Amino acid sequence: MAGAYGNPGNGLMPEVVSFAQKYGLAGPAQEELQKLMHASVALAQRRVTVSVPATVANLGPGLETVGLAVDVWDEFTLEFSDHFSVELRGTDIAEVPRTEENLVVQGAAAAFKVSGRHLPSLRFICEHRIPFNKGLGAASASFVGGFLAASVLSAEELRLSPRAEQPEQEQVVRARSGTFPDGVPCETSNVDALLQATIARGWNPGNVCPAIYGALQIGIPTVSGTRSHRVPIPNGLVLCLFVPDAKEEGQRLEVESVERRNAIFNVGRSALLINCFATQDFGKFQKASEDFLATPTILEKFPHIRPVSQAALAAGASGACACGYGPSVMALIQGRTGDVLAQSAR
Repeated sequence: MAGAYGNPGNGLMPEVVSFAQKYGLAGPAQEELQKLMHASVALAQRRVTVSVPATVANLGPGLETVGLAVDVWDEFTLEFSDHFSVELRGTDIAEVPRTEENLVVQGAAAAFKVSGRHLPSLRFICEHRIPFNKGLGAASASFVGGFLAASVLSAEELRLSPRAEQPEQEQVVRARSGTFPDGVPCETSNVDALLQATIARGWNPGNVCPAIYGALQIGIPTVSGTRSHRVPIPNGLVLCLFVPDAKEEGQRLEVESVERRNAIFNVGRSALLINCFATQDFGKFQKASEDFLATPTILEKFPHIRPVSQAALAAGASGACACGYGPSVMALIQGRTGDVLAQSAR
């Protein structure tokens, strides 16, 4: 009698066979149920939503190498449509294009290119919560989000490249970068292709790596492309952000050489910075976040950073520094969640 309800050998889905056996469905009814289930799966695959975090690069001395994902998220929904459209939501979106120049669209186009296809007609719904031009990686987050969502739509299997230097349990991306709205992880992409494509666009690993992999990341160039190393983050660590009204983002350090003593200073501070996270001891974080290469220029352009950082330290923060090249400021707190930056904003 089991054969009357079908089996995997006759082309029926296991779920259909189980349902048919339970409720006594005849052959024609089984085939109709399978058609409905295929249609449901196809419909679900026509729309995908992913979330990508804001990021803080540098953390002082780790110029364009060290970066931290923070709990502010952009959300991007892509779905197949009869015509191309870009819908923008959130604040500070007046200058965000609704054309093919949109970074979410360009990220999606890059993903379809990896799968050997042209970008189809899609509807893009972009919920922007990461402020633009504030040193929080909003631009790279948009590109990453478009690539991740489009990789799912293009049926690309999104897994970490074996070359990615991550612990064994981290080999599948399960961070909120690439999750559906209900929190179910989408094992999207050729993530290595995403990493290399984003770096090729000119964004630095300090923003790109934590946007893709989450947590604290160290991104380094190698002969086979950029690679990312995860650094553990202790529980109870709180990051406060001071985001000013300034509309201009700081520029990356563009020099061909630096003084030897400054280079040595930054190497030592970078090592101490990673040691703070590795040992979960942030007593020396303020010393570790010192920087002699970019900070003098950053402070000259954004003079508010010094008093804001000093106010955060006076209020009990473990350390404070510019987010990337400014203008935002981050303060690190351990063991308490008070608004450390409130008094500096008065």
